[in-house]
Amino acid sequence: MESRTILFHSNEEKKCEEFVSGKIPLICSKNNRDDRWLGVGMYFWDNKGNANWWNQKQLMKNTSEKYKIIKINADTSDLLDLTDYDIYTKMEEVWEKLCENINENSDKPLGNKLDTLFTSFPDFEEKYRVIKVFGKYNRTPNDGFFKFDYRSMVAEPTMAVKCIYSVKNDSCILQREIVV
Repeated sequence: MESRTILFHSNEEKKCEEFVSGKIPLICSKNNRDDRWLGVGMYFWDNKGNANWWNQKQLMKNTSEKYKIIKINADTSDLLDLTDYDIYTKMEEVWEKLCENINENSDKPLGNKLDTLFTSFPDFEEKYRVIKVFGKYNRTPNDGFFKFDYRSMVAEPTMAVKCIYSVKNDSCILQREIVV
């Protein structure tokens, strides 16, 4: 069964226009923190509010650049869902076995692990066209509809966790459009 998800991405205006027109298949991240996140891929937010927030951060860093937000409709049937505890633990088993086989140090950031897995197993890109993870953002304002405590060990609603997707294979993208 096909599963579809609407996702949002913020980037430089020209890159967004090239992506939406199909001139480029993906706008792969060139962030020096990709090793900590999901490695090589095009990163998306699960809602427009988070994309707006990211867009504003980009504008503050580079005031001379113009930025856009794009929206895609993605087929997420082939999702590597690292928010699912069973998948999270299974991937650790796969990673440890691979490291044993190739005599590699297993203590690496997540993005490096994923890049190694996708390079070592070419069928990973077809099997997992999209990766999903939760990210912790401790500087999320706590002044909205409900309050939360970053330091609390109590299970409670929070805005400090964001859902992030990385598209590894553009064949999952069903529609593309510029939103803002």
